[in-house]
Amino acid sequence: MTDLSLIIGGYTDKHEATGLYFAQIDTTTGHLSLKPSSIALRHPSYFDVHNQTLTVISEVLETQKPTIQQYSLQNKQSELATEFSLSGSAPCYVQHHLQHHLVTTAQYGSGHIDVFATDINHHITQHLQTIDSQSLCSSENQESHAHQSLILNETKTLVTVDLGCDCIGFFPFDATEQKFSIEQHYSIELPDESGPRHMVFDKQERFGLILCEISEQLITLYKPQDKWQVLSSRPAFPNTQNGQAAGAIKFSPDERFVYLTGRRQNLIACFEFNKQTGESSYVFSTDCGGDFPRDFAISPCGQWLVIANQNSHNVATYRRDIATGKLEDTGYRQKMPSPVCVKFS
Repeated sequence: MTDLSLIIGGYTDKHEATGLYFAQIDTTTGHLSLKPSSIALRHPSYFDVHNQTLTVISEVLETQKPTIQQYSLQNKQSELATEFSLSGSAPCYVQHHLQHHLVTTAQYGSGHIDVFATDINHHITQHLQTIDSQSLCSSENQESHAHQSLILNETKTLVTVDLGCDCIGFFPFDATEQKFSIEQHYSIELPDESGPRHMVFDKQERFGLILCEISEQLITLYKPQDKWQVLSSRPAFPNTQNGQAAGAIKFSPDERFVYLTGRRQNLIACFEFNKQTGESSYVFSTDCGGDFPRDFAISPCGQWLVIANQNSHNVATYRRDIATGKLEDTGYRQKMPSPVCVKFS
């Protein structure tokens, strides 16, 4: 079997030259090896990687001038391709939408969403739009903390996840203005102090699953007609005390299962997903192999799952049974400073 390649990002301090690492997982043993990149970007806490292009944000305050950068990756070497400034403060999410030639970010500190255009080589060419989520909050007492922004492929709708305002925003694309319409946008208001953090949609975009950080609920959306609505809600981590720190949510490649991490409970939970009804049924939870599982990734083949444990400064590897969704801990732990984002490349 051949090795699988990953990229792992983490918070940096003054002693670290980089927060981005290239990794290889030995598919015979599960052993993970790391090689530091030459990218000297402070706090590269989230990134996306497609077609040998790495798109990464720097999670710093507005006074420290946050940026989005792209690097061309060849033979584990990196060359800066583009760099643009970001609006607001503390960006925490970026996604590269290949089909629509767009890149979106979410700034947790200020609630801003930035939208960028890319060329045929998927390199950013210009900044298209900034959405100030704070101005769209339903209450003056709320403070926007945008935590995710993504674009639906079928309808070209921008979806925003706001942890501070407890809402999910939907912005249709205006072909005339070549922007996402604020005037035509609508929001799904979730219960107070839900704290929606991340969400995923199935490939057919019939259902959306939201992981709420504060309430630790798994909320399912569906679209019976023209607008998305809440279908159901259930505990994300059954039989555990609410730690108010749910982390990441991902589908398995075949979408038969959905996984989510509990950062206080130090576990990863698995639900079986019904593609016809959108319902999720709890299957199991298992230890994450460290402390504070901020992120994880499932290999495209579905046979491996890798968890980034921020507070224990390690990365854990698991074999995954495609048929049952079960995880087998390999026992390998790779030390790394504050890992917070991991993706197979």
